[in-house]
Parts: sequence; C-alpha cells; structure tokens
Amino acid sequence: MAESSSGELGSGKVSTKSQPQFSGFSHVSLPCRDVQEAIRFFTEVLGGELVYDLSAFGEVLIGGVLFGLSRQKEGWTGYSAEYPHYAFFIEPEDVLPMKERLESYGVPTNQLWSRDGVKVLMYFRDPSGNLFEMYCPKGFKDAATLPRAGKDGAYMFDFASLNYSWQG
Repeated sequence: MAESSSGELGSGKVSTKSQPQFSGFSHVSLPCRDVQEAIRFFTEVLGGELVYDLSAFGEVLIGGVLFGLSRQKEGWTGYSAEYPHYAFFIEPEDVLPMKERLESYGVPTNQLWSRDGVKVLMYFRDPSGNLFEMYCPKGFKDAATLPRAGKDGAYMFDFASLNYSWQG
C-alpha cells in the first residue's frame, strides 16, 4: 500500500519521506511437537547445520536461512492446507536426488510439477506437519513435460497425503 505524506496507508499518494528498508531476512520460527526430532530432521535429512540446541529450543541453518525450532502443542500448517508453507531454492541437478533422499527417510512427497513448464516445484512436510516447497526456478531439463497447475486450479494436490509419522 502506498503511504501518503500524512502517513495514511492506502491513499495512493507517495510519501515525501524516505522509505525505510529492511537489510535482510533474519530467521523463521517454526513450531514443532518435539525439538530433538525437528533438529534431527533438519540436520540429517535436509542437511542443515546445527547452530543452537536446548531441550525446548533449537536453531538450524539451511541455505542461508536460520530456522528457530520451538516446542508447541500445535500451530503448523493445517492437515490438508497449502498455506502457510516455506520454500527452499534448489539447483536443477539436486531436484531428483533431494526428492529421493526425502523419500528414503520415509518423508512423503508429491509429484514434481510446474506452473509454466520452466519452474519445478514439489511439496513435503517436516515431522511436525510444517509444509515446505522445493523450488527450482529454471534449468530442470524435464520441466516442460511435468504436470502443470494453472490458474483454474487444475492439478490440485492431496496435501493430507503428505502427513506422516516420522520414525527418524
């Protein structure tokens, strides 16, 4: 929304004041049912680097993003919901190996798909039920042949099928 010179949001007027800006992205705080289980998943399965480990809180660094893991009774992505979800960039040559790695640890994934025949996407959940997306913006050799989800909602996913009980 635009801010007016008087500070009112939504007026469409441009502020005469300098726009403050964020300098970067700090971290994501995720609820989890078991902090040690979450730490094992984020380090062993996803290859994250353990930064901090307490019984009720942990931090893991993955792809330059810090994930704070806190015990909570509930609060993760709904059982059959797409939002909220969190997306990781992935290089084209790592798409299939990461899908295979997740599945080798008993993590259900959906079929690779594309919106436009260029970008490749796939969803999976952590053991607490938080939904993640694997996102390859370009360069995957078979992107044009993958199923597509369009504006009309075609190729919808069964997000409930991504829930599981991790034995990791």
